[in-house]
Amino acid sequence: MKLNALTKMTAFLALAVLLASCARREADTDADGDQTATASSADQTVPAQVANSPAGPPPEVTGVKIEVTLPPDAEQALASAGEKVRVEVILGGDPAPGSSAPTNEFGLVELLKDVHELDGSGTLQFAEEDVDQSRLDEIVGQPQLMVNAMSAMKSSSTNMLACAFYWDTLSKAGREGVRIECPLTK
Repeated sequence: MKLNALTKMTAFLALAVLLASCARREADTDADGDQTATASSADQTVPAQVANSPAGPPPEVTGVKIEVTLPPDAEQALASAGEKVRVEVILGGDPAPGSSAPTNEFGLVELLKDVHELDGSGTLQFAEEDVDQSRLDEIVGQPQLMVNAMSAMKSSSTNMLACAFYWDTLSKAGREGVRIECPLTK
């Protein structure tokens, strides 16, 4: 009997961890950097999905600096192969209820999509004005920034870099900056 209860509890905890890891971070950031919101009718914390209902805070739009760094061996390998670093930047948000705006492959309404090629390590800067602010009423919650970097695959069909994928709120990215490390693939 105790084993059955333990199995059920383990399954419940595994499901809870899975669901929590799939959630997007769209809530306000408190002073400690935690992403939560406080309910006005009670002194308790509510999930981001409830806090970012259409009555939630307006979307924060800010400029952002993205630094892409390669270690020396990756810089050398790319240069000798005649390769570049391809950096795709997407800024979007979840569609607002009733929105007719088209969505991308992530199910987001795009506010910015840009692809840059760098010769190696480099910095990209996006200003507030680069964001399509006319579409802010088409999203709910805070705008999300995604950055995907890889080798440009001009001289080879194989990606030479193992860059970290970045996905967080634009407000956090603007406040903290974005650093993408790109070591060689193994």
